[in-house]
Amino acid sequence: MFSIPYTFASEDESYITIPALRRFAKEKREENFRISADRPQLIEDIENYANQSEEKKEEVLDWLDKVLVEGIKEIQIKYLDDTSPVDFLSDDAYIEGILSSKLEDNSNQHLCQAYTEELRLYKYEIETDNNLGRRIKIYFGKLLCTYDRDRGSAIIPYPVFVELFLDKGIIVARAKSKSGLYKHMTSFVLEAAVPTKAEKQMADAIKSVCNWFALEIASRPAASAFFKKKLYFMLEKYTKTPKEIKILIEAKAAEIDNMVQLLMKNICCLPENYREDVKSNVLNMVEKYFSISYKDKKIFTRERDAYPLKLNATDEEDSKVEQTAALEEPLQSKGIFFDNKKMLQKSKSCDGVSFMFNRMNTLYCTRSFKVKIVIINDFCTLKFTEYTMEEDIIHVLFSFIGAEGSVG
Repeated sequence: MFSIPYTFASEDESYITIPALRRFAKEKREENFRISADRPQLIEDIENYANQSEEKKEEVLDWLDKVLVEGIKEIQIKYLDDTSPVDFLSDDAYIEGILSSKLEDNSNQHLCQAYTEELRLYKYEIETDNNLGRRIKIYFGKLLCTYDRDRGSAIIPYPVFVELFLDKGIIVARAKSKSGLYKHMTSFVLEAAVPTKAEKQMADAIKSVCNWFALEIASRPAASAFFKKKLYFMLEKYTKTPKEIKILIEAKAAEIDNMVQLLMKNICCLPENYREDVKSNVLNMVEKYFSISYKDKKIFTRERDAYPLKLNATDEEDSKVEQTAALEEPLQSKGIFFDNKKMLQKSKSCDGVSFMFNRMNTLYCTRSFKVKIVIINDFCTLKFTEYTMEEDIIHVLFSFIGAEGSVG
């Protein structure tokens, strides 16, 4: 009899969430699924459905493969070195030849299997999409231990999902962030246990894939600069000056020019080569006060897929910027954003931003979700702390990696 492994079914682990369960139930209404049923009942209904036939069991296993790699996840992105030979990965037969030999079980390509303490390959897919380009999807799993003072220790299955986006030159891993993770031990002894984190498990999985395909990760300086530029351009995209503020600024163009002239000639007596810098500062100040005093704060979120809540950046002199908007209001409506806007524009570089993103599909979900994007050493991390569907994860990933702008 088929049953969903306890760790995956457990509400505490949050691998399978209510929105995912209800969406499955909605698709299977004709099978007497009740969308309004509670979580235990929905899990039981899915298990009963899977046990009706091998075909339905395969359907549920495919569904689980998708659900287990979305949701509450931490994502690690690494940038491939420009010299990495990716052209040969356009050959499906070549990829199949490598991955099929690594599979744990060719006849059962699913994440719901008996894991071992070693990282193993359980499934792979090769896809070409008009929007996402060519990608290789690789499903790993291994056993880890957990320890909690109140609940004690346990051995758990731990899936790690890796994607190679060949057209973008990046490799991306996903895993569940969890406190109290340790390397596998048959008999757990806390004093001898070796701690681990999702970050380490994702890095190991990426390393395995790179070894298989002879790929190299870009150097730390190159990767860090690449990701920080991308994040700056993404921030710039989602903090464009609203048309309402532009109208107010344009209406005061003459007064702004007079202010620039006053600073240049009457107050500071500056040479002409300072004019552009002075005007930039004056415009920033005017935009700041129009923005923070504007009553309708929705102008900073309306018709946008996302808006920033918190920003971290380091300028050329290593002075740290940390800006946070209170009560989930857009950061662009706060003075602290404009106080450091020019520094960001000058460096065109950003270390970390927390965004509020609109969901692509709000069925059984809240309208929006948070994601924290941070650049660390030679990689970038996306942290999703609430249920996030696959299409939303991809939307955030490509909003970041596809961000473009002028570096001049």
